[in-house]
Amino acid sequence: MANTYYDKYLIKYPEDAYGTVEHDHELPSTPPDVEKAQYEQVDISAVGCDEVKTFGGEHLCSQVLAKLELDQCLRKLEWKPSDRDLALISIGSRALFAASEYKTTQYLKDNSDLISCISNHHHSISHKQLYRIADKLYDHKDQIDQYLYDRITTMFSLDDKLVIFDLSNTYFETRKDNSELARYGRSKEKRKDCKVVVFTGVINSEGFIRHSRIYQGNKVDTATIADMLSDLEDHSKNGIKKTIVIDAGIASEENLEIIASKGYNYVCVARSRIADYDAALSKDMEIQLTDREKNKVELKILKDNDEHSDTWMYVKSQAKKMKEKSMEDKLEARYLEDLEQIKNGIHTKGGTKMLHKVWERLGRTKQKYPSIAKHYKITVEEKKTDSETQTKNKKEPTRYAADLLWSKKESPSQSSDHGIYFIRTNYENPNEKELWNIYNTIREVESTFRCLKSDLNIRPVHHQLDHRIESHNSCRALRGIYLTMLAYQMVNTIRYMLKQKGINHDWSNIVRIMNTHTIQTIHLPTPTKTIHLRAPAKPIQEVHQIYQATSTTNTMTAKEKYVVYH
Repeated sequence: MANTYYDKYLIKYPEDAYGTVEHDHELPSTPPDVEKAQYEQVDISAVGCDEVKTFGGEHLCSQVLAKLELDQCLRKLEWKPSDRDLALISIGSRALFAASEYKTTQYLKDNSDLISCISNHHHSISHKQLYRIADKLYDHKDQIDQYLYDRITTMFSLDDKLVIFDLSNTYFETRKDNSELARYGRSKEKRKDCKVVVFTGVINSEGFIRHSRIYQGNKVDTATIADMLSDLEDHSKNGIKKTIVIDAGIASEENLEIIASKGYNYVCVARSRIADYDAALSKDMEIQLTDREKNKVELKILKDNDEHSDTWMYVKSQAKKMKEKSMEDKLEARYLEDLEQIKNGIHTKGGTKMLHKVWERLGRTKQKYPSIAKHYKITVEEKKTDSETQTKNKKEPTRYAADLLWSKKESPSQSSDHGIYFIRTNYENPNEKELWNIYNTIREVESTFRCLKSDLNIRPVHHQLDHRIESHNSCRALRGIYLTMLAYQMVNTIRYMLKQKGINHDWSNIVRIMNTHTIQTIHLPTPTKTIHLRAPAKPIQEVHQIYQATSTTNTMTAKEKYVVYH
């Protein structure tokens, strides 16, 4: 009975169905309002539907780009309307399809309604147009970055105190023989056979990119801090003192001194440990908190630190301890497996038996697993040979291995230091909880790079021209690093608004949900004419929740076209 009365209520007040009133069932079937209805006599047997395309993600992206007012930025740069629309389409398609320019044109033509959602100037777009507009966007990189970041901080009233700095790289599938940017370096994807290019991000605590740079692939992590500080000074208008959060790879003593000399606070993971920290811990109890995964962490600020002038905090993480123990067990198993292979070679026909060759193999194994090898004692037993059987031409007899033996050294437990690390800061008199919360904002940069690499497919690069590398990048086809950064700003804007409403989907899941909302052309034949109605479908509940959380509309006015019979 309650549902019956509720259905009658929705008939009288249909606006509450998807307004503030939550419900979990469909609206009741009701006749149209006679005064507002448009009636036509239709041949039902001839009704058709075609040109079905995805609409939800495209409609959402076009409205969020309008909220970011990027069009106004390009207008100030005196871009013509068709180029402004093309830039927005390029950014939106980069977020939605994560494909090459050539593949993107196919999506825009066959699968997506993005062009219609954004532009009145374009009916079809070529990959060369997308190349051109990406180059043009990169030419105005500094102005666009500054405008977009200022708009985001104003839009969400963000506290712009924390600055997170990190870098990553992307590799090339092509040889890049004459490139100035592509260099052999330490690939994050462990592609030692490919040249790489490094990209950096200066990110705030909410995950928005303040500024980015692109470097040669062999650029050392510690050598990027000066450019970062210069960019921070150029793009900071307010007088708020900033705190810079960096990881251990960048936190050299020299870099920390540079940061402090510029008047900034820093929080970082220490590259080393304090000697005899156990003695300092025994004086007072550690503070116990939990990380984001609800795992226990023990914290203690070490006050009497004569080795360094800044403040150090001891951290012991149960989750990190388990992870390091698991990694060590895996390495140890691989190390012992390699030793078994060397031993089997000694006892197998055709295997490596010459003594110096056996030691070479052991040396390579030790080099491969140094943290494990130091805990093992290796003995190679030499095979005794009769000197009379040696060839007279040989000055020295050939020495052979008879067996390989190993044993684990008696030493303190390898796992005693697992999960322990130190955080450094030049804050004056910080407490454990405050310092821990600041340090944990570095998770945002991890989330940013994860979104860039996984959801937006920033790697690998297939381009030949350096100026195209900086504006393009690809995983399965041509892609844009800077274009990806712009697309990420829009993606993070959407995700930030959703998080504010308790919706924590990653971007790929958001796109999957929004792709259920389609648009199609319905053909309605009447006695005098055929009506072609271009209208979006009714969104499912999950799609509507995303529209609501981002304060965007869930539909658009249907477009009607009439073809009168002659």
